[in-house]
Amino acid sequence: MKRCLIVINDLSGGSCRVDESSLRARFSGAYETETVRIKDEGDDWSAEGFDLVVAAGGDGTFSRALNICAAAGAPLIYYGAGTFNECAKSKRGKGAEFVPVRKLASLSGRLFGYVAAAGTFTPLGYTASPAKKKKLGVLAYVLNILREYRVYDIPAKITADGRDFSGRFTLIMAIDSARCFGFRFNRLYKEDGSNIHLLLIRSPGKDSLLTRAKIFFPFFRAFFVGFGKEVVGKNLVFVSAERLTVTPEQPAVFNVDGDALPVDGDLDISVISPKTPVYIGDMSLLK
Repeated sequence: MKRCLIVINDLSGGSCRVDESSLRARFSGAYETETVRIKDEGDDWSAEGFDLVVAAGGDGTFSRALNICAAAGAPLIYYGAGTFNECAKSKRGKGAEFVPVRKLASLSGRLFGYVAAAGTFTPLGYTASPAKKKKLGVLAYVLNILREYRVYDIPAKITADGRDFSGRFTLIMAIDSARCFGFRFNRLYKEDGSNIHLLLIRSPGKDSLLTRAKIFFPFFRAFFVGFGKEVVGKNLVFVSAERLTVTPEQPAVFNVDGDALPVDGDLDISVISPKTPVYIGDMSLLK
């Protein structure tokens, strides 16, 4: 009989909504099921030997499952059970029990679900504790906003399909999603498209009250107004490309789907088709 691994991340903000018995009942007819529950940040799991993986958790859970399943050649069904669930909200429609994911983003060979970013506000994704996310939900992030509102000065060489946007930045973001941190700002996103989007906000210098004031309007323009077309301005860039190359000229930490990734070298970012099937499931249809 075929084997199905059910992975439930109990550290995710919405893990209390996951009903293990419903998941087992849904897949036990066609598979011999086995469950792994993630209860510590150091917990690990493998997809080797399984014919299907069903993962329930947040965006980081999806990102990790993508890479584990790709390495093992195992199909993946993902249920959003995190605080924001940006991957599930952007990549699935309504009505169908399982929606296929037609494209994924790749960062130098590492798959990610929706975002890879460094700079202002980006540590919010990986500094909120699991306990606070489970207790406070979105407020766990909101309470840290003022602490993370500061100016970065990241020198980087950046190209988008050969176009050069190199400079110094307070935000570098590659996004394959309509949404990020609850803001539906990317109106150019298409689930079946071949492009990824690059958002850059240039740095006005070292962090100070004056430079923080200077970056307010570019951030407001990006996330509150959003983008229905490309923008290439003095302080802000938002463009579409099939391939991005990002080379920070000093070590930087990127938020990749809510996980911290130290970077010291070239990043090659593009959109690819999944080599093994990936689906977004609707957890409400399990009940």
